[in-house]
Amino acid sequence: MKPRSIFDAGPVAGVTGFGFLIRNRARQAEASHPPLGPIVKVGNTHVHYHRQGKGPVVILIHGAGGNLRDFTFQLAAKLAETNDVIAIDRPGHGYTDTLHNMGESPAEQADLLHDTAVILGIRRAIICGYSLGGAVALAWGLQYPEFVAGLLLISAVTHPWPGSIGLLYQSAAHPLSGAFMVPALAAFTPNSLVRSTLQSVFQPKDVPEAYLNYIGAGLSLRAHSIRANARQVVNLRRHVVEMTPHYDRLKLPVEILHGTNDRSVYAEIHAERLTETLAQSVYTVLPGIGHSPHHHSHKEILAALARLNALHV
Repeated sequence: MKPRSIFDAGPVAGVTGFGFLIRNRARQAEASHPPLGPIVKVGNTHVHYHRQGKGPVVILIHGAGGNLRDFTFQLAAKLAETNDVIAIDRPGHGYTDTLHNMGESPAEQADLLHDTAVILGIRRAIICGYSLGGAVALAWGLQYPEFVAGLLLISAVTHPWPGSIGLLYQSAAHPLSGAFMVPALAAFTPNSLVRSTLQSVFQPKDVPEAYLNYIGAGLSLRAHSIRANARQVVNLRRHVVEMTPHYDRLKLPVEILHGTNDRSVYAEIHAERLTETLAQSVYTVLPGIGHSPHHHSHKEILAALARLNALHV
């Protein structure tokens, strides 16, 4: 990986002494949650991935503020009973480098992940995207239709939404306010806040036992990851606006799964509208499920993957 100075956290880190706290917390996070798989160099970018199983290739793309451990916690092993499963850290998350400091678009992320897959010898794959990763999966399908055998979209961001991104994201993404906000978040965010945030995402279901310890939330609280995530999220809506008119070009099989209780990515804004655009899509409604089907709806996800496998040629 590229070496990082404590000053990557921002000017305040060096001036106020936050630097020691930030560096210490980052080291602890990386020591307790090291890479789960190889790190491959793609151009000038280091990309971390985890691979298991045999069969048709399925590539897993995690959501905002996460890493590939979100899949390897449980779901990846179940998918690997029938498929060759590759989970990849997106730019700035886990152990994958950022591409630049402007917030990578879904298209740029899709390019990087596609190049990674090619380096790994993959010629065709089913692409599975969760939440923000769903936008990346759609971009991949639009840009490389000959490579993508099908899309498996779980709680995916697909369309523009009303309102604005929260102030915390905007502040962390901004060069000036972020210089103060990011070091403070990296140094002082308590585990109790991480737990309550996860619970709000998973509601009405509970956060799975041992998930918080497994996921390595500290990796997402490193300064460079906070900044990368904030910039990607803040820029996401305008990129989705650009992508949406092109969805009717997607002629590949598409499986859409979305919880009725999702209060992070609303089904009526995203899944339902995408289903209306893509006549070939199969929409699985998940009653009583929030923004966590990849943890609470394994049966439905496995069924969707089986349908895509049957069409994989």
